[in-house]
Amino acid sequence: MADGEYPVLHFFINFCKNEDGATAVEYGLIVGLISAALIAGAGSISSNINAVFQFIVDTLVELKPFG
Repeated sequence: MADGEYPVLHFFINFCKNEDGATAVEYGLIVGLISAALIAGAGSISSNINAVFQFIVDTLVELKPFG
């Protein structure tokens, strides 16, 4: 069988051997899952940070260094 004899068959065989697209999809899924986890955890983290800053403000108000 010559190279030019069955171009569609050669295209299909090369397409099946090529794994670049599958690798890109896998990386995309990993990035998506990590992003979803970060977004889900952002609410918990922000409430904790807010509590820390509120504690600092309350402590500074109680000190009243210039009052």
